[in-house]
Amino acid sequence: MSNVLAYLLSFGGLFLLAQYRAMSLGDLARHNLIEHDASLFHVDAHNEDEYAPTPVNDTLTKEALERGGRYRPGRMTLEDIANIRVKREAESRPLDGVHAEIARGEMAIAIGILGGENAATEGLDMDVLRLWVRKERLPDGWKPDHTQGLYKTYKMATVIRERMKAMKEGRMHNILDDESTSSLAGESAKTK
Repeated sequence: MSNVLAYLLSFGGLFLLAQYRAMSLGDLARHNLIEHDASLFHVDAHNEDEYAPTPVNDTLTKEALERGGRYRPGRMTLEDIANIRVKREAESRPLDGVHAEIARGEMAIAIGILGGENAATEGLDMDVLRLWVRKERLPDGWKPDHTQGLYKTYKMATVIRERMKAMKEGRMHNILDDESTSSLAGESAKTK
């Protein structure tokens, strides 16, 4: 990650949390600050809860992984994320503009860093994503092959944003609405 992107995320996180003294990773789960509803891998917080649930939800994770790989078999692409986010947001409470951008950006960063230098076009290997989400670790021997910068992350998030907007406005079809395509891709992206 570039210094600019790392500083933006670090100081942006401090600003959003408004917690300038001691802080733990658990504080990142404070509901509706950085954490948001409609996560691809975590259930939504209850309205009254200060902290959202942090364990990865097996059902949501399985759905997200099965819905990926439609554009490049075995790989989670930005196009897949747009389709999945539209579906997930329809099942959840609406996101405000800030949290919608965070949701798109976090997946752009994950795909960009873990997927390698060409991740914007080639996506992220589903096995790497599965290991990262379920086990919270990187594959053995994984090494970064590039620096993920702010501009590249912005461009990747823009691809997700524009596709989502087109689907929500009816200018683009969400291929996840096609049951026949859905069952085909689900077979190719089965979770282990």
